Amino acid sequence: MTTSNDLIRTAREAFNRAIVEKDSKRIRPLLATSYHLVTGRSDQFHGADEEANRWAKLFQSDPTAVYRRTPREVTANDVWGIAEELGNWQGEYTLNGNVVHASGVYAAKWQRTTQGKWVLQAEVFTTINFDEACIPPEPIDY
Repeated sequence: MTTSNDLIRTAREAFNRAIVEKDSKRIRPLLATSYHLVTGRSDQFHGADEEANRWAKLFQSDPTAVYRRTPREVTANDVWGIAEELGNWQGEYTLNGNVVHASGVYAAKWQRTTQGKWVLQAEVFTTINFDEACIPPEPIDY
């Protein structure tokens, strides 16, 4: 029997493949309409359509860009249809003509749909390792 853990890991791998294959149309169905993202640079974006469009623009503007998310742990509450995924990510992209690398950790919140499919509600990425060419976030003015 396929478990929630299996279904979430399969969906994550589908997301990874869509990134490698530069196919933003396959990313959108993996996201809840109200999807929210906090990037490794602390930029924030909201909405599944916006996120699919961001990927499409990235694939067009930087064909070298690739990111991989590797789950370490998936914990599901099958009764409520919610789950948490914790993992590591790594990325490679071109900035000012140089290929740069960054990596870190992430947390993702999944929710089951009425059709039994798992979709991402939110993802939070934290950059831990980075090349010197990476641009850090601005400090919060508080």
